[in-house]
Amino acid sequence: MTLFVTTHYMDEAERCDHVGYIYMSKLIVCGEPDELKRLPDVNPPGTRRLDVTCDHVTTALHAMHEMPGVRSATVFGQSMHLLVDENVKRAHIDEQLHKVGVSHAEIHEIGPSLEDVFVELSAKHAAERQEAA
Repeated sequence: MTLFVTTHYMDEAERCDHVGYIYMSKLIVCGEPDELKRLPDVNPPGTRRLDVTCDHVTTALHAMHEMPGVRSATVFGQSMHLLVDENVKRAHIDEQLHKVGVSHAEIHEIGPSLEDVFVELSAKHAAERQEAA
């Protein structure tokens, strides 16, 4: 039996055997969740992904967008997922956060979620679309 489900909740999509992402009315990728999480566009060489839990996450997000070595930063509830160059140190992240008044942050290395897959692929396709315009 096959069911076709549409959702904006990636935690629901995590339970599916196959997932497809549609961007601007086009299917941009389709596959098993674990396969999609390993895509090179989601895991560029020389990078790692971090979960940063802190107060004032919106303020922290703006600070991370300005920090060298941070390739992407996205809010996930009370935390952020960062895609950073592998040479970015946790101490540098803490220092940047302290500058904007965020005094404590818990930082953990993580693997990508399907939400991260969606964010990275959407950003890539938006940039390609803008270049073509």
